[in-house]
Order: sequence, then C-alpha cells, then structure tokens
Amino acid sequence: MMISYIMMVIKRQCALLSLTALFLLVLSANMYFVYLIVEEKSPNVVTGKENGGSKPEQYANLVAIKKTVKPATKVKISKVVQHRNATIKAMKNIQQKVTVLPSKYFKTNLMYKKLMQELIDDLKPTADISTTLWSTAEKWVKAREIVPERSSLLGSVLRTLCSTRIVHAENARHGTQLKLLLTLQDNQKAIFKPQWYPRTEMIEGPVYAGKDRHNAEVAAFHLSILLGLRRCPLTVGRKVNLRSEIMPVATDDLFDTFYQEGNNTCLYGVCYYCSPQDPVCAHKNVMEGALIMWLPSGPSYKLKKFRHPWQRTYRVDMAARWETDEKYCARVKASSLYNPKSGPRLLDLIDTAIFDFLIDNGDRHHYEVFENSPASVVLLLDNGKSFGHPYQDHIDILAPLYQCCLMRKSTWERLLLFKGGTALSTSLGALLQHSHITPVLSPPHLQALDRRLQIVFAATEICFEQYSKERVLMNDSSS
Repeated sequence: MMISYIMMVIKRQCALLSLTALFLLVLSANMYFVYLIVEEKSPNVVTGKENGGSKPEQYANLVAIKKTVKPATKVKISKVVQHRNATIKAMKNIQQKVTVLPSKYFKTNLMYKKLMQELIDDLKPTADISTTLWSTAEKWVKAREIVPERSSLLGSVLRTLCSTRIVHAENARHGTQLKLLLTLQDNQKAIFKPQWYPRTEMIEGPVYAGKDRHNAEVAAFHLSILLGLRRCPLTVGRKVNLRSEIMPVATDDLFDTFYQEGNNTCLYGVCYYCSPQDPVCAHKNVMEGALIMWLPSGPSYKLKKFRHPWQRTYRVDMAARWETDEKYCARVKASSLYNPKSGPRLLDLIDTAIFDFLIDNGDRHHYEVFENSPASVVLLLDNGKSFGHPYQDHIDILAPLYQCCLMRKSTWERLLLFKGGTALSTSLGALLQHSHITPVLSPPHLQALDRRLQIVFAATEICFEQYSKERVLMNDSSS
C-alpha cells in the first residue's frame, strides 16, 4: 500500500512539472513572436526619453527624404515651364516670321498722311472753352463708339477738359492705385491719375509691373483714334496746382493725406495700396497727370465687367489655360458670348489684343461693356500699365489673334495704312504734339510701335498661311 501511494505522488509531481514546463515553453514562444512582430514594425527605434526628447534620427531622415522627393512647388513650376512651351513655340514662330516678311509690308502707304492730317485738324480747337461742350461729348457716346470718326469739336472738348475749373476733389477708392475723382464746373466728372515716373524711366519686371503711367493713358487715347478703335474715353494731360486747385475743394479724408516734403507738396490718398509710405509728390505745388473724362451716367451707359478669357494668373508658378492649350480659342468660341457668328465680342477682344500689344499693356484682366446694349463694344478703359519698357515685346498679348486667327477686315485695312517702317510712330508723334503735356512719349517708345506693328503683320501672315485670307479677315456690320 505504501509503495502504491508513493508511486502515485511521484506521477502527480511529474505531471505537474510537465505542465509547468509546457506552460513556460508556450509563454516563451509567445514572447519571442511578439518581440519579432515589434522588431519588424519599428527596428532600432530610439524613444524620446532615451534620446533626450528629440525626434528619432531615422524618422528625421525619413522626413528629409520625403521633402526632397516630393517638392510640390518645384513640380508645379516644372509643369508650367513645360506647358508654356506651346505659347513659347507660337512666339518663336512669329519672331521668325518677322525676319522673312513679304516686301509689301515695307512699302509705305502714303494714304496714312491724309488720315493723320484729318485727325490733326480735329484736334485743333475750333470753339471757345465752354462747359456746354460736355453735352456734345455725351452725345458722341454710343453702343459701338465713344468718339466719332470725325468731329471738328474734338479739340475744343479736350481743351475744355484740360482747363475748366475744379469744384470738388475726392478719392477714387475703386481700384488698387491712387487716383482722384474730380468734379469740374457744371458737374462733369473726371479721373485724375498722377505722374509717378519720368518719361525716360523703363519699368523692369513682368509686363504688369509698376504703377500706372499717366502719359500712357494720354498716348493710348490718341492711338485709339488713329487706329479707328474709338472706344477709349477722352483723355488729356493736365497740370494742376495742388494747393490752389485741389486742396481747397478736397474732401476731409483726401485733404488729410496731403503734406509738405521740402518744397514739394505730396499726397498718398486712400485706396487699396495707398499708404503714407508710398506718396506721390508734385514739383513744388504743380502735379502733372492724366485727366480721363467720366462716361455719361444713366441706365444706357451702365457698365458691366467681364473676366477676360485670356487673363493672366499673375503667378510664375501657375499657367493660365490659354498658355497651355493650343486649341484654347475653340473652347472660347464654344460660348455663345464669343461665337463670332452670334456677335462681335470676340472680334472686339482681338482688336483689343492688337491695341494692347502695340502699347505693351499686359494687364487687361477684365473688360467692360455697356450692360444694356447687347452688341456693345469692348471699351478700352484703364490703359495706365502701358509703355513700360520700349525694348521688350510681350508677344503673348497677341494670343487672341494668333490662337483664333481672326481679325476684322476694317482693322486689318487700317493697320496696313501704317506699314512701311515709321508711319505709325510718325503719325502718333504728330497727334501727341497737340497734347498739353508734350512730349508725351520718349522716342524709344514711339519707335517701339513700328517694331510691334511688324510683329502683328507676322502673326497675321502665319494665320494667312495656315488658313486663307478670306477665312481670317471677317466683315462685321457692327464695327
């Protein structure tokens, strides 16, 4: 019995030891596999405590690698450069074409002298200064023009605009730059843009760089009537005495921005970018500027603004659709607003592009029309960012022309009047001699017009080769 009992106890102990050994074996195995799993997910990770609270070195390297591999800005810039090659290609083709233009574009058309003399006659004052001429100018404004083709009173209206007494002055708050809204005698309103630059200063940077040039507004108006694009408001150069003409009739908020700097009277006005750190100063008390006649008021002349289809992005790291899509014009014409079969809007924009290229205005991000006139012309407003650099030609301003390959036949015929070398600069220079702030443009800016006209001829010649002259040049009854 005793022996049987002892044998039973021994068996129980062996079983217990076996179970204990098995348990330890299983536990060890589980711990080993858990260790392997953890090691696989985060090998050699140093905790924050062990590393003094700093990021693990390996994690820091990983962040650096990600920043190097995926630079979002750099990727976008490289794409822009690549996609803009379509625009660059068109520009290079046009530049190449300029060098091989047919000889007919270098033969002077003497008919331009007749036109120039007619316009000079119109610019000569034929009537006394009188505010009754305000109503004359108002009657000129129609859906398709602001200035008539011929008027013996044009010079008289311009002289009255330049000389009539100022009865009220306030900030023209609309827009980003300093300008004044003046009320002349008998309630005629006009915008005054002050002089920021001397005539010979060249504006460096992108085509839209710098402040508005007052002389550019004056030159643009005269060029518009020379080219038959009579859609620019009446504009004159005018010199005003800030202390005797403006300050006595200024509103309080405008008056508070005047101050004296040495012998010169300065102001900084109220606008989006206006500040005491960025004033404009007169020469002593006299400030030169452009005075732009306000369009008539009333429902018939209410303006409506549209985003320009060929608007720039104003960012070097982002291309506009028209810069990347060679068939962009087809997309534009898909809209009923810009279909040339349904209205004159697209042809107006192409006229505007040619005008803007000649004056080097690459800042027409929006455009205005008369809201209550379905066939309203595209108005040539706000031309102050023109004539910035006489030795640069921003051919991409012509994108509506070379992408659509369309032009009014009347516009083409007017441009051909000034072929032959110097006819355009000579004609505009002669018109500007009648300005109250002559010389309006420096010789290099005038000479740039002749060079740019050749580029317009080259772009059009390429269109003639791609299509036919009959397909490119369109008759337009609304012109």
